[in-house]
Amino acid sequence: SQEDEKKEVDDTDAAPDVEKAVLPYDAIQNSKRDDVAETTGENSFKKSCWSDSRGNLKVVNLVVRNPCKIFWLIIVIVMALTFMLNVLVFRKAEDGNPFTLPTNEFDLVDERSIQYDSLRLASDQVKGARNAAGMKGKTTLKQSQLEAIQYWVFEASTPSGLFGDEQSIQGMKDAYDIFLNDAGYKDYCLYNYPRNLALVTENTTVECTPPLTPLLMYYASYWNPEVVDEVIGELKDPAKVEVLNRVGVCANPLAFCPPQVAETFTPQEQLYAIQLGMKVLNMTSSWDMKGDLVDNITQATELASYLVLVDAYAGAVDFGFDQTFSVENPASQYSRGILFWGGPYNNRNTSGLSEEQAKEANKADDEKLKKYILDNYLEKMDEQSDPETHASLNSYYFMTAIIGDVILDIVTQDGLLALFSFAFVFCWIRLNTGSWFLAFVGFFEIFFSIPVAWFLFTVVFQIKYFSTLNTLALFIVAAIGADDIFIFMDAYKQSQYHLDILTDLETRMSWVYRRTGTAMAITSATTCAAFLCTLITPLSSIQSFGIFAACVILIDYVLVMTLFCTAVVIFHDRFESRAKCGCCCPCGVQNPSVTENAKAAIEANDGDEMKRDRVSEFFRTKVSSFVQKPLARLVLAVVFLSWVSVSIWQATKIEPTKENEQFLDENHPLQKSISILDKEFPTANDDLGMKVYFAWGLGLVDRSGVNRLLDPENFGVPTFESNFDFNEQCQVELLSFSDKLKTDNKYRGLIKRKNGVGQVYSFIEELAAFNVYGNLNNCTEVKKGDWRSADWQIDTSDLPEMMPKFLKEKTCFADDGETVGSRYSKELGWDGNTLKYAAVSAESDKLDPFGQDSEFLTRKEYDQFILLAEEAEELVSVQCSGSVIMTDLDEKFVFMNNQSIYVQTAIQSAILGVCIAFVVLLISTRVFHIALFASLSIMCVLISVVGTMVMLGWYLGSIESILIGIIAGFSVDYVVHLAHAYEIASGDTYERITEAFGDLGISVFNGMITSVVASIPLFFCQLQFFAKFGTFLCLTIAFSW
Repeated sequence: SQEDEKKEVDDTDAAPDVEKAVLPYDAIQNSKRDDVAETTGENSFKKSCWSDSRGNLKVVNLVVRNPCKIFWLIIVIVMALTFMLNVLVFRKAEDGNPFTLPTNEFDLVDERSIQYDSLRLASDQVKGARNAAGMKGKTTLKQSQLEAIQYWVFEASTPSGLFGDEQSIQGMKDAYDIFLNDAGYKDYCLYNYPRNLALVTENTTVECTPPLTPLLMYYASYWNPEVVDEVIGELKDPAKVEVLNRVGVCANPLAFCPPQVAETFTPQEQLYAIQLGMKVLNMTSSWDMKGDLVDNITQATELASYLVLVDAYAGAVDFGFDQTFSVENPASQYSRGILFWGGPYNNRNTSGLSEEQAKEANKADDEKLKKYILDNYLEKMDEQSDPETHASLNSYYFMTAIIGDVILDIVTQDGLLALFSFAFVFCWIRLNTGSWFLAFVGFFEIFFSIPVAWFLFTVVFQIKYFSTLNTLALFIVAAIGADDIFIFMDAYKQSQYHLDILTDLETRMSWVYRRTGTAMAITSATTCAAFLCTLITPLSSIQSFGIFAACVILIDYVLVMTLFCTAVVIFHDRFESRAKCGCCCPCGVQNPSVTENAKAAIEANDGDEMKRDRVSEFFRTKVSSFVQKPLARLVLAVVFLSWVSVSIWQATKIEPTKENEQFLDENHPLQKSISILDKEFPTANDDLGMKVYFAWGLGLVDRSGVNRLLDPENFGVPTFESNFDFNEQCQVELLSFSDKLKTDNKYRGLIKRKNGVGQVYSFIEELAAFNVYGNLNNCTEVKKGDWRSADWQIDTSDLPEMMPKFLKEKTCFADDGETVGSRYSKELGWDGNTLKYAAVSAESDKLDPFGQDSEFLTRKEYDQFILLAEEAEELVSVQCSGSVIMTDLDEKFVFMNNQSIYVQTAIQSAILGVCIAFVVLLISTRVFHIALFASLSIMCVLISVVGTMVMLGWYLGSIESILIGIIAGFSVDYVVHLAHAYEIASGDTYERITEAFGDLGISVFNGMITSVVASIPLFFCQLQFFAKFGTFLCLTIAFSW
């Protein structure tokens, strides 16, 4: 590319007209050294290991004399390290993904993480032992297992709600008909197999599981208005509703009625509840979405509003109506529904299949389903969700089978936005260096700082935990790397105005190297130290990010001082002051050189100071003179103090988030559907609650030697209590505890209920029935509890013979043919030989296993489960000879603690970063007040950013806390550069201020423009982390400047 001549030596044409000839490079340099020796003397300076007799740096002399060789040597080293990184890291990564999955992220010494891993690792160990013992093989019927789910979420556009008119109801029906009216849907849906699978043959007709939606009622195959009116009339009496809820589970003659519950009602009340329950059951049995729309939709909506009042009936309707729906407000503004997709697509026997083969088979099923949906349904689904399709409602969808592709598309789009940022960085470097060659080299060193630092991080330091947060280092080095390039290049440009260093290029570049090397070393060290402050957090992902970011900053500094410095020498010798296309080899150097021309220009100007570029002159004259005026400083002080006061006031108002953190922009259809599901619906009978486990027989996980940075897969070794005793009395207490969780009204609101019964998973109930009956074929007997009157306790010596058969039985507490071994996979600690532990679990009423709940909500529930664990300790632990461990396996409790850690880390890292900056500045400048004022400036940046975040309506979530923790790392550069420039300047205070602004004003300005403009495209990212990071970067850099 053509190199443009950018520098005007003298506006008055005072520079001598020197002929430029191309001579061999070595001859020119040898001639220069001889001339210098004659005029200055070989021993003008005391030689050292770093400098020669003229005071020039030996390393700079080497670069000046052999720029092309050193340039290409550095390029080869960088490319070799990148190649080795690819071989040693990328090719060995699982599925080509070098990132550590962001799961199981927690403080290893926190009691919640210890209890979490105590159960999780123990469960994995006994499951592995059970599989090794040959207990994993089974035949899975075609489309009998849940493969994927699809949500339809609807939002009304009219005050009457979604069920107030036929148009809205039909609009929702259209969404389901996309699939239900397609003949191919039957080949992919979840089959509704009968309970007794022995009756299933090749000729058996099996229907698809119907969608979970209130439209089942509105399109019932049979609707009797008289019966509906009778039911509504009964439920209009609050006293009768109270009786029905008091009778509860005892209204079902086929279910076990606990004695403590039976004491709360009379036989007449129970009979009434049973009779009305049968009437409701007969009515709901025809809700199948196979009929036409009922004639009286108002009656159907009214029926739903009354059914939700009764615990035993609410499950028939509560899933599809929002939390404001009631008798007083029978207008639901939101609704939801689920379609169920099944797998595998052929009968599959897992006997003899390795775990890897089973994964491949499941993956093939996933791909088959995804392809069918993309080919046959996606276009129609998009049309249905188009806001223009229905005037009375908005439709949103998301499906687990294709959500990965949706997220990938979002990441790709956001990545394209990031390209604009890097393109601007490149263009601004080109504009300020005036050279395509330097722009390409500068961008090369910025970009390749990442793989070289990655090599140092992973191969040299052997840190295997590579966090997804580390991707932010690309933006960090783009900002800081460009700053360093501007600092170095501006120092090189300014060196042409200093006659005393224009003796030759070695002397000139030594001056540039010393001036910029020290300043950038201080800023790089301060920035690295600020990022390393993240090591105070116990979270490995943030530690990994801090170390990697520090490595990137270090490598960027090294490359600027080596590769870019060498490129500047080549630029000086071959490209500057002439437009010429070529590379290092065929093009000769300029003679006389640019340095000699600059020296001649100053001498021709009688040694007067040469006029600099307009931007530098602006900072040197206008800005510095403005700052030096007392009135201007007073105005600045008033404005500054006013703003800082407001920022402090706002910063003190920041609060931890009390809602689920959003993953995408709030207006994105996927995020809208997630937000509606999260905020607008109560916990319904058919909702899946987060399981909380109460386990006996487990010891605390052994964390000896665990370091997740070096070994991300090592969480410790599970332990078991040797004194755990699954004796008969222990079994009685476990059953009693599970009954208590199911029926005790004091747990209402804590434990999710379905049809009035707490959702509890207790294998002891079915194990006892199996011990009495020998099988679980008659689920009516199992649920009714007649076996309780028999001698049901299990002799532990019979377990080795009983367990293999028991685990293969179909559970009576699931409708999808699930086996006992699958339903109680975490609760049942059978390893093939011994019962290592036993657990009971219950579903939380407020927490679900999806998303990330706020610390406020999770801690409120956690505290209540702690109290429940204390009750369990008193009831069960004495008989089972072991302490209870209470935990979830969805990481909600550990994430709750992580959120607290984020806040603590943000505060500690920010304060420590400022302190480190002060120490580095004090050591480098050796002037206390400069270090103090610079540190105060960094602190004010911190306060300003936090205050502005509050003004923008941000809460202190995980994203915000991480960003606050790295503010110090971002904000030190500018103030440190100016502080260092002031410290090394000569003259009185005003002269030093003028020189500092004149030398570094343009560099700092260019760095600010680059970072701020590069952050703007991130504002438009759909991923909230990058959108907030863009805002944060813009604010931090702007306030820092």
